[in-house]
Amino acid sequence: MQATLDCFKLEEKKIGVTPLPCPARKVGSRAKALLALPGFSGKVLAVFSTTIYLSSREGEIFWISSEGLPMHRRSVLASFRSDFICIGQSFFAQGSFLRIGGEVIIDLDQATEWKPFCIGPKQAVPLAVLNVSIHRLLEAVAKFGKAKGLGQTIPLISALMGGSEMPTSGQDLLVARARNSILGLAAACFALDMREVIKRGRELVGLGPGLTPSGDDFLGGLLFSAHSLKAAYPEGFDWEEKPVMGLIEWARNQTHPISHAILRDHAFGQGPEPLHEVFASLLNGQGLDCTMAGVTRLLGIGDTSGWDILAGMLTGMLLVEGKLSESPLSNPSCVRNECRRG
Repeated sequence: MQATLDCFKLEEKKIGVTPLPCPARKVGSRAKALLALPGFSGKVLAVFSTTIYLSSREGEIFWISSEGLPMHRRSVLASFRSDFICIGQSFFAQGSFLRIGGEVIIDLDQATEWKPFCIGPKQAVPLAVLNVSIHRLLEAVAKFGKAKGLGQTIPLISALMGGSEMPTSGQDLLVARARNSILGLAAACFALDMREVIKRGRELVGLGPGLTPSGDDFLGGLLFSAHSLKAAYPEGFDWEEKPVMGLIEWARNQTHPISHAILRDHAFGQGPEPLHEVFASLLNGQGLDCTMAGVTRLLGIGDTSGWDILAGMLTGMLLVEGKLSESPLSNPSCVRNECRRG
């Protein structure tokens, strides 16, 4: 800790001035807990124009994002200049301040804490009603425009849910590589076979370019659905969590640390703010317009990440279709037709 402080003093001496603090507006619950730890410090892991990713000495990941970007439990929203920051610079948290390098100080004193709103068993609509909303969402997304990344596989999921003819894949190499794995995951979800989901999920870890590969984001969206459905309908979905955690631990050395942290959070039902909005809208039985507002925000994350997460989430929702197909008293097609007439 003293070495980190000495490093900051040396940088300050070179610059000749003390930088003015940048006020943070919001802080995610995990980021807040980390920054409150005594002697919390580490290095800058990646720098983009609107987001700085940091890693502590213990390997804990969090990030600082520009105001207006979606919240996450690991994020801090603040105004800052990323051109003053470079990979490998030290950071140090002390009191309400986060110091990054020699020219950026984030003041967390007035930041409000962000936590996602989770839907419990007493708040969720019946599964048959939820399934109708999922189908309507799929129809709306299909009209949304050209999908990116693994979002291009959403028509496959729609065909599986609707029992229609499977569409052929385009020329996208990533989609071609992931197609069989995603079909296997979809079949496993429909069969309520989480052990097969874990097995086939390994095929997607690390698949694709970037700090958060498309395969990771897709798998994260699927695991988010699985965890959130189990939390909202504990009597309907009762698989063990241990195999899921085994997959996450295995993935640690198979992908980038930033992507692994996000994937792990997804598996615990913790995702970006718009993903929680979409899921809460579905489980609360809100209208399609409300759900699509969340989808629009979700698709704005990264170049393809939003599409990848959405495709994975919708694949995970096949668990609902699979659960309903177990009951002779529940016919999803009949429910959909009845709602359309209404």
